[in-house]
Amino acid sequence: MTSEEVVPAPLRDIFVAALKPGTTHITALPDPLPLGTRIELSAPAGSSRERIVVRAEHDETGYYLDFYQESNDGETFSHGRVREDGSVTRLENYQMTRYFADPEEDRQEEERVAAHNKKVSEILRAKGFYF
Repeated sequence: MTSEEVVPAPLRDIFVAALKPGTTHITALPDPLPLGTRIELSAPAGSSRERIVVRAEHDETGYYLDFYQESNDGETFSHGRVREDGSVTRLENYQMTRYFADPEEDRQEEERVAAHNKKVSEILRAKGFYF
């Protein structure tokens, strides 16, 4: 790989530091970290069922690492972006349906959540993050 195809080493370290508090998978992040490649990070054997996918990219504002994480419970999701300064921005994420006593409110909420989650699935699929 040429230096044009990978994240500079100091930036990879920033990405690791930003992700490390939330995962045991970080040891699986390749070094050097390739650009534009979907990478599924694995936890140390038997330590977690959590799934994490990352993809490093570069745009007009610099390098970034997008990630999608599905927790051990299979119901908690995190979709975000780490920038060169270590800041983490939360991106569109799945939502759970809230239930209401009123059947009409329930129906409207289910429709809203279904439409939102469809949009999130499309975003994740475009990044190659859809499991």
